[in-house]
Amino acid sequence: MVSNEWQTSVIGLGLVFGSGIGIIGSLLFDFELVYGIVAGAAFGYLIGLAVALTGKT
Repeated sequence: MVSNEWQTSVIGLGLVFGSGIGIIGSLLFDFELVYGIVAGAAFGYLIGLAVALTGKT
């Protein structure tokens, strides 16, 4: 039986990578750093959640 720990890890990794992408995007496109972090974290959370919900358990 597979544990559900990987689903939590996927969501957390989505938050981390999304925030990183948001930081890089805010520096490249010259907008507020906070907005980049929030937008990237939200996007990463949604991607991680989608992967966790569609993954096999």
